[in-house]
Amino acid sequence: MASVILIFATAIIAIFLGRSKYKFSVYFAYFAILITVILNFIVSGGDFLDMTHVMDSKGIGTWITLALIFVSYNSSRFKLLEVFLLIAIFYISLLTIYNFIDFGVGGWRGQALNKYRVYATTMVWIVPYYYLITKPNPKLKWLRVYALFFGLILALITQTRSFLIIYFLTIMFDFFNTKNRLSYSIFLFAGGIAFLLIVLNTEIFSNSLELLINRGTHDTRSEQLGVFLSQLNPIKLITGSGFFASYRYGYQQWTAVDNQWLLLLWWAGIIPVIAYFYLTAVIPLKMALFYRLDYETKVECFILILWVLGLTGLAIFTTMTIDLFFFIICILLGRVLYKFSNLCV
Repeated sequence: MASVILIFATAIIAIFLGRSKYKFSVYFAYFAILITVILNFIVSGGDFLDMTHVMDSKGIGTWITLALIFVSYNSSRFKLLEVFLLIAIFYISLLTIYNFIDFGVGGWRGQALNKYRVYATTMVWIVPYYYLITKPNPKLKWLRVYALFFGLILALITQTRSFLIIYFLTIMFDFFNTKNRLSYSIFLFAGGIAFLLIVLNTEIFSNSLELLINRGTHDTRSEQLGVFLSQLNPIKLITGSGFFASYRYGYQQWTAVDNQWLLLLWWAGIIPVIAYFYLTAVIPLKMALFYRLDYETKVECFILILWVLGLTGLAIFTTMTIDLFFFIICILLGRVLYKFSNLCV
C-alpha cells in the first residue's frame, strides 16, 4: 500500500512539475480520461473508501498513475530506467529459477500460470525495451541475451503464444536495425538452435512446447468475444456501463474480456478510449511515419505500438492496471510525448 501511495504522490506532483514540458493536447487528453473515469466511478457507485474499488482495473487508481507520463522530461532521471529494468530482470529471473527448482512448471497450464503468470507478463513488457535500447552498447550484449532468454523461457513455461509473438517482433525489429545482418543471422540461428536443443532435451520444457503447439490450433477467445459483443448496449458505449459492468458467459458473470480497448469502451465510454488511443497510438505512429527519429525514439515508439497491439488482444493478461509493467509503459509513453511536444514547438 505504501508503494502505491508513493506512486500516486509522484504522479500528482509530476502533473504540476511537467506542465510546461508537454503540449496542451497531451494534458487535455490526460484530464479527459481522468475526469471521465472519476465521474463514471461516482455515478456507478464506486466507493472511494474501498481500496479494492480504487485499485481495481476499472477504478480511478490506474488513471491517476497514468500521470507518470509527466515524469519523463528529465533525461538524466529517465536514464535510470535502464538500471531499474536490469535490476527487475535479474530479480524476476532469480525468482523464476527458485520456483522452477522448488515447484517445476506444474502438470497443466493452470498450475504454470498460477506460479509464473505475473513474472511472464512483467517480463514481456520490460525485456523488449531493455533488449533494444541497450543495443548500441556492445558491453551489454550478454545481458541483452540473458534478458531475452528468460523472457522466452517464461513465455514457454506459461505456454503463452502471444508473448512469443511479441518476442519474435522484437527480434525482427532488432534485425532490421542491424548493420551487419549476416553476422546477426548467424548468431540468431546458433542461438535458436541452442534454445531448441535445451527445450527438446529437457522433459519439462519439451512438455510445455507440446502443450503450446496444441494450443496453437485451438481458438480460445472468439467464442467469449462473440458472447460479449452480443450483450453490448450501443447507447451505453457513449457514457460507459460503469464500475460494476458485467456480462453473462456460460453460467457465470464476467467482468473482463481479452480486448482491452473494447473493455475500456464498455465500462468507461468513448471519451477515455479516444483520448488514450490518441496518446498511445496516434502520436507514436505519427512520429514513426512523419519524423526522422533517432534509434532511441524509434525503440520507444515501437514498444508503444506493441503495447497498443497487446491491448487489442495480442498479449493476454495485459491491461491498464496498478502493476509494474503499466508504470513502465507510462514512463516510456511520457518520454515519447515529451519528445513529440518538443518536435512540434
